Amino acid sequence: MQAVPDQTVITPTGELDLAGASAFRSVLQDTVSATTDGVVVDLSDVEFIDSSGLAVIVEVDQQLHRQQRRLAVVAPRGTAAAVMLTLSGLRGRLRVFDSRAAARRS
Repeated sequence: MQAVPDQTVITPTGELDLAGASAFRSVLQDTVSATTDGVVVDLSDVEFIDSSGLAVIVEVDQQLHRQQRRLAVVAPRGTAAAVMLTLSGLRGRLRVFDSRAAARRS
């Protein structure tokens, strides 16, 4: 999991579950603190995400909202993240895009 240098894009890989949620939260918080813009979380390479990973995304979305900034989530259709966002009902609550380019344009 890493932040893309000089950008506000986070690109986690692998699994975002209870074991990885703390590290994911730390990377996101560092990014939120380091920028005054919105943040893009690109979940394209996430193989598995559970409620722990989704909770981190919701927390950061709420934090950015309070700061009048925005979170965009990239979850291409058919990916594990896209499925979980739909099943959890978060697709309608979060700003979800099929590509990083679409998220960055928003």
